[in-house]
Amino acid sequence: MFSIFVLLFLLAIIGLIWGLIAPHHIAKITPGRRELTRTHIGLLFPALAFVLLILAGITAPLQKTVNVQQTSLKTNTTQSPSSSTTKPPAKPKAPTVTTKQETETQTVAYTTQNQNDSSLTKGQTKVAQQGQNGNETLMYKVTYTNGQQTSKTLVSTAVTTQPVTQIVDVGTYVAPTPAPTVTTTPTPTPTPAPTQSCYPLSSENTCYEPGEYCRDSDHGTSGLAGDGESITCEDNNGWRWEPV
Repeated sequence: MFSIFVLLFLLAIIGLIWGLIAPHHIAKITPGRRELTRTHIGLLFPALAFVLLILAGITAPLQKTVNVQQTSLKTNTTQSPSSSTTKPPAKPKAPTVTTKQETETQTVAYTTQNQNDSSLTKGQTKVAQQGQNGNETLMYKVTYTNGQQTSKTLVSTAVTTQPVTQIVDVGTYVAPTPAPTVTTTPTPTPTPAPTQSCYPLSSENTCYEPGEYCRDSDHGTSGLAGDGESITCEDNNGWRWEPV
């Protein structure tokens, strides 16, 4: 029955096409009605084809359908590993590369210059001009790959603030050496020599004269007075030099 309904369904489709092209031919073979228009054919044959399609589906053999479904499942199960193994690998994503211009500022150290100053004592120093550091701007070309820095190249440099040189005065003055102080030693006054040879001499290194007191060490001794007269030290109401 399934084959009959399928055949009738195909004939209904063919009749629909034929009736739309030449409706008078369909009217000739249709019993009981000679006047058929394309509108009648467009309504009749589609309804007939729909009914035949439903009947073909009802009378279709169930076993064959199950087999077809099972065969389809087996085919899908068999093909799924093959399709997974033959799937080409995904292509790696191309890296994102960006380039930027970046600037940095660094300090330029000042230099120190010394100059002689005769108003300062040698060894002394004084800052005449205070030094100041300058600034230098550096421009770099920086490359980033996927957001990470991969290269950094110096492009140019420019001194934006010139450093100020520090000037230091260095003393050169040397004080003159003072003249040495000369100490004058006084010349001693010479003791006048006796006019004549006399002995013994007094404690003042002078000659004794008769009648003068004599020293304890001269008791009982004899000598010569300043006038050349011989004298002796005797106890004469005291120890005195007396003429001989």
